[in-house]
Amino acid sequence: MRKFIVCCALLGFSSVFILLSAFAKTDTPIAYDIVYPAFYEAPKGTKVVYLTFDDGPTEHTPEILKILAKYDVPATFFVVGSTEYTHYINDIAEQSHAIGLHSYNHEFEQIYSSNEAYFNDLKKIDDIVYDLTGIRSVIIRFPGGSSVRRGASKGFMQQLGNEVRERGYQYFDWNCDSGDAMGIKSASAALARIKSAEKEAGDIVTVLMHDTKKITVQYLPGVIEYFKALGYTFLPICIASPAIHHTW
Repeated sequence: MRKFIVCCALLGFSSVFILLSAFAKTDTPIAYDIVYPAFYEAPKGTKVVYLTFDDGPTEHTPEILKILAKYDVPATFFVVGSTEYTHYINDIAEQSHAIGLHSYNHEFEQIYSSNEAYFNDLKKIDDIVYDLTGIRSVIIRFPGGSSVRRGASKGFMQQLGNEVRERGYQYFDWNCDSGDAMGIKSASAALARIKSAEKEAGDIVTVLMHDTKKITVQYLPGVIEYFKALGYTFLPICIASPAIHHTW
């Protein structure tokens, strides 16, 4: 089995669909590090870009998936559960993109009201992903990022960051923000923000985008073409990926 998994990675991300289909016929949970193995990591010195999408799925997610398929690049979706479009989580997995846990309801004040509240919320989205895909994801993104001020304190987030890792998760922030969640007005403005951030990020770029926004559909092709032209390798996030962590 392990040799087969490595072969899937070598053959390309679409090959993982074969593995997912095989497991779908059983009640066996699929370990996240099997579906998205660390083998996906690029050799040292390679410029890597991680395209990440938060807060979905939504009605725009199928359009995002079509663009990614057209350019044959993988991405990572940090999903929520309080949406009528959760069925698209299965489409994300079947198209071999990584699935990360974001939150169930994305209500900052509730999620960060206590340690117990956070992990109860995390379990709810974890169970939804598992019920739809058979995958138990171990990658997460805190709503608002690990330096979130809304509903949380510095000490609480530092403690939470330590505990999620003790429980076997890894959390991922970003070093390149498209600005789409902040009401950016045009695709060209979003692309300009990404280009500017890329120049500061170094060889590992984690791009924050949202599949909740129509404008993301408009600027995504330009983002992919930009990073391709610069020679970046596109990868999905896995547990062994370089983790960008924000500081207060």
